[in-house]
Amino acid sequence: MNRNTRRKAQKYIILYAIVIVALVWTLFPVYWMVKSSFTPNELMYTAKPALIPQSWTTGHYKDLFQKTTFLKYIYNSLYVSLLSMLLCVSISIVGSYSLTRLRYRGRTFMSRAIIYTYLLPAAVLFIPMYVAVSRLGFNDNKNALLIVYPTIIVPYCCYMLMSYFRAIPKELEEAAMIDGCTSLQALFRVVLPIASPGIAVVSTFAFTMDWNEYLYALVLTTSPSQQTATIGIASFKFSDQAIWGLLMSSSVLASVPAVFLYFLAQKFLKTGLAAGGVK
Repeated sequence: MNRNTRRKAQKYIILYAIVIVALVWTLFPVYWMVKSSFTPNELMYTAKPALIPQSWTTGHYKDLFQKTTFLKYIYNSLYVSLLSMLLCVSISIVGSYSLTRLRYRGRTFMSRAIIYTYLLPAAVLFIPMYVAVSRLGFNDNKNALLIVYPTIIVPYCCYMLMSYFRAIPKELEEAAMIDGCTSLQALFRVVLPIASPGIAVVSTFAFTMDWNEYLYALVLTTSPSQQTATIGIASFKFSDQAIWGLLMSSSVLASVPAVFLYFLAQKFLKTGLAAGGVK
């Protein structure tokens, strides 16, 4: 083995070692969550729980479905997250396109306002938001989250999509307009197909932000019939006591929609769609 081959082998060994450590660091909490959801109570509450339990059980999942209203929490989360994602992405597409392509007074101010709004911590607004949705008659109503979440997520989506739209050559739209398209038709027939990877990324992150949101869901909804999965999971912890079997099994189930969406969006995350579009 010559010197260059030895250096190349050492480089790959170090690289793979770093990747393996990173994988273990990242996936071990997930493994522990899944393992704990199938661990019997008599093994879970020991002083030194085993890395691999000696016996397994599905009792925590049966208790979750039969003795709690967790499926209602999941339904509420899906209802709020999907509608909010569609609303946020639709508003962001139109807003980002107008800010990057159209010329009108106040465009620069609005672009900067979106960035400043994106940087504003969401926690500082929950009292004004609570007062606003209560006066609108949405107190203890999951539809209140459909009013609040876009105010947090739309600035982020606009910030991301503006970067994607700026990277698309204007010549493509100009060629479409020469062929008779209006600005709106050029947006839907030319820009959106090219920007589909960015829209898929933004949609995935918007759904994840809606799905994981806790503070506003806690403040704006109080009854179990209106609360989301994050509040439902937290309800399995009382003071300094926690029902770990229900906590872990509900966390596993609550992770499934977001993981499924990430796998589904992967096939849209293709690059180079615009490559060669302008000759």
